[in-house]
Amino acid sequence: LLCLCVELSSRNGNGSTNLKLYENFASIELDQGSPVHLLENKEAQTISVYTEKTHSAQRMLTVIQSMLSKVNHDVMGAGLTWETYVENATTKELVRLSEAQRRKWSPWFHSENQQETEKISSQSV
Repeated sequence: LLCLCVELSSRNGNGSTNLKLYENFASIELDQGSPVHLLENKEAQTISVYTEKTHSAQRMLTVIQSMLSKVNHDVMGAGLTWETYVENATTKELVRLSEAQRRKWSPWFHSENQQETEKISSQSV
């Protein structure tokens, strides 16, 4: 997943100057001025993705989901399963992506009735 993020960042002209790598954490600009942070929790088998800019949250969600699908089909032989959660801005709880989509929660699905949030968490199952 990180390799795909680095590739996308370099294609968007961001180079590696905005890339920060640590043992279980990475920070990268997939789009100019829109940092994305990935945090791995090996024990919980989760990768949490944080965006700093709500205007890019829906795009980042779509990009990360596409990358996970690509890794699943190209590398894992379609054997990887995961669940995606987004943060409810009101309660600060993680809710299934399907629930957020059904309710059209912003910024993920551009609903004017919902407050913005900036956290995505994908959990391997």
